[in-house]
Amino acid sequence: EFPNPDGLGDDLKQGVDVTADSVNKRAMYVRLTAIPRRDGLDASGEALFEQVKCGVCHAPTMKTREDYPLALLAGLDAPVFTDMLLHDMGVELADGMIDGEAGSRDWRTAPLIGLRFNKTFLHDGRAHTIEEAILAHGGEGSEAAESTALYKSLGPADHDALLAYVSAL
Repeated sequence: EFPNPDGLGDDLKQGVDVTADSVNKRAMYVRLTAIPRRDGLDASGEALFEQVKCGVCHAPTMKTREDYPLALLAGLDAPVFTDMLLHDMGVELADGMIDGEAGSRDWRTAPLIGLRFNKTFLHDGRAHTIEEAILAHGGEGSEAAESTALYKSLGPADHDALLAYVSAL
């Protein structure tokens, strides 16, 4: 058991408190936890999500390989709403940090699955509403600027339908 940066151990017991087997069992539990049922996902909202090109980066599903090592998870579609790729989000969302391949303006597409449980939005929680997050995607140089412009061009009913759809994810 390694001491923390202050040189202190976490308890008075010697040895490792959590075994690799224990961690693996918990990881398997999380992997096999079912995605909660979602209400309010209607076809018009889904069509608008695609129309304004949100689905280009927030891909509605990702499928596991047929030969995935965990047979229970092989060949499954998971509605995660991400492509897991880095995208240039423009000047306004630049955070000043560089991490490996990711420059200051690069953000990995956040999964929208479970978004309905969030209190803040965007990668760093700076948006307080889903609409605020959508509009923040439209900054100078952002790969998502076209999607934001398309969102802004929607009529009130379509606007509300898209927000209701994304709010239910």
